[in-house]
Amino acid sequence: MLDAEPDATGGGGTPGAFPPPRRIILYPTCLVDTFFPGVGEAVVHLIERMGIDIHFPEGLTCCGLPHFNNGFREESRRTLRGQLDLLAGEDPIVVPSGSCGWMLHCVLPTLFNDDPWIRERAEQIAGRVVELSQFLSRHVPAEARRQLPGKVVYHDSCHLLRGMGERDAPRSLLDTASECREEMAGADRCCGFGGSFAVKFPEVSCAMLDEKIAAAEKVGADWMVAADAGCMLQIGGGLARRKSKIFLLHLAQALAGPGAPGWPEDAPIRKAGS
Repeated sequence: MLDAEPDATGGGGTPGAFPPPRRIILYPTCLVDTFFPGVGEAVVHLIERMGIDIHFPEGLTCCGLPHFNNGFREESRRTLRGQLDLLAGEDPIVVPSGSCGWMLHCVLPTLFNDDPWIRERAEQIAGRVVELSQFLSRHVPAEARRQLPGKVVYHDSCHLLRGMGERDAPRSLLDTASECREEMAGADRCCGFGGSFAVKFPEVSCAMLDEKIAAAEKVGADWMVAADAGCMLQIGGGLARRKSKIFLLHLAQALAGPGAPGWPEDAPIRKAGS
């Protein structure tokens, strides 16, 4: 049971300090499912090679964050109410996205304040939610593999950093998996996506994104790694428009490494030390 381990928002503690569970529930997120299926493949690869069974309940949809962020609280409530039965149980719920993880871990119970019985169920589910980097950091020994060549920078997603309080787990994992990780200026600054923010305030959004990409280019990054599909939509579009040499990866893809399931077919081939 996850309850015997550190709180999901508190980071992973000592890397690999806890034995992995026998099974997890994977909450893939709608953005991964729709736009980044390779990320889902990489997540499955990482977890299955730990000897963990993955349960993917049919019928999981959206975490309700787009509705919630735009003030449609009742719509968000209805979206999640229909998934409570699917998420019931004792297995950890692993989410490969800081924003969706925050929604399920922090917001879900607050949507049912008027119904104590449903709120209790929602609180039990929320207490089992853990973001991917936190889960891996908690259960995977910190063994250097260095399979990702070149220079890597990591972008903090707002919800993972500020909402779930996680800064160190993704960096620690990347340190073991990459040839060289560089800390770029403003790594903790928003990429400008913010869901509908990018649509409502495109000029501000693009300016924030330009600063983010410029910081990565300044340190000579080969790869930019993010742990949130929303950030990947934003950053990937900016990199393409600039024709930047930087290639974007999800944390799961970076940790799985070149050639593993989910590795992008169009990723450049780089040799260690190049």
